[in-house]
Amino acid sequence: MSRHFPPARILPAVVSAAIVLAACGGSTPPSVSVLPSAADASVTFTFASQTPAVSRETAGQPDAYFVNPGAVIEHEGQLHMFANVFSTWPGHVDVPHLTSSDGASWQLAASKPVLTNEDVPQADPGADVSTGFVDASGQFVLIFSTVNFGEPWLLGRASAPSPDGPWTVDPEPILKPGAAGSIDAGGLSWPSVVKTDAGYALYYTARSTQRGSGSIGMATSTDGVTWTKRAMPVVEADQKWELGSLDRPRVAVTPRGLVMLYASGNDLTRHGVAWSQDGVTWRKSADGPALTAADYPVDGRSWDGALLYRNGTLNFWLEIGSGSAPDGTNVYLATAPLR
Repeated sequence: MSRHFPPARILPAVVSAAIVLAACGGSTPPSVSVLPSAADASVTFTFASQTPAVSRETAGQPDAYFVNPGAVIEHEGQLHMFANVFSTWPGHVDVPHLTSSDGASWQLAASKPVLTNEDVPQADPGADVSTGFVDASGQFVLIFSTVNFGEPWLLGRASAPSPDGPWTVDPEPILKPGAAGSIDAGGLSWPSVVKTDAGYALYYTARSTQRGSGSIGMATSTDGVTWTKRAMPVVEADQKWELGSLDRPRVAVTPRGLVMLYASGNDLTRHGVAWSQDGVTWRKSADGPALTAADYPVDGRSWDGALLYRNGTLNFWLEIGSGSAPDGTNVYLATAPLR
């Protein structure tokens, strides 16, 4: 099964200013001298257990084949996961809401999914929740990418007064593919949002053609509703292990700046690490991928993940499994101390 087609923390003001300048078409800000050195840029992830943090049973759908972590949001000390559960790809997707205090043990918060792809007017046939946040008004927000057969993928938005809803999907997408020749003319997918002093920064997989190689694009917003894309990628494939393509950026705010986990677009089991102080200039770890299939607690491949920094630790929830029925996939937790 191919699943990649083709194959409340605030940033410092200097970060926000650089992000806004770049998104508005100004010159790229200079690299910040406090970027981690190559030696400091690497992190070591360890999987907590061979037992899934979230299984299809945990998500309330034991008869489904696949589950990924979708969006993980921390709010008032509690973790909220809006997972994606499905049995065919592309196909029908249910989004259950789960809660946790520690990230390792999760409970279903509502008996029914809070959202399905049938709620998304742009889905043809699917929609996959990828990231989320709580906005300045206290609304919960989820950002998803469509999973379409023929048309380039795009990004949409849903909001609710509480994590259990009711959820309202915006009738229009928040970001569409660019014009011919642009970095995302072939589609946008797998977004990841972080808060800034100026609003929000969103990172996504950009493809210049639908089946082409991926790079990491960026957009910014003051309100989380209206977004402005940056014309050029902020991260591109330039290391041998990346195999010429990047995918699935996952970004978190830490005391050391922004950290991004990203996958090789042609081998989603390899995850690299990059760091930034301004949100635009990124420095990759010189040590190669931080995670590979050899690190997984069970045999299998990986697909979608969610990244969050809390209590001095990076938490990475990753979908791992066979990628085929009936064994399917579950979600496992990897952690990395970060001081």
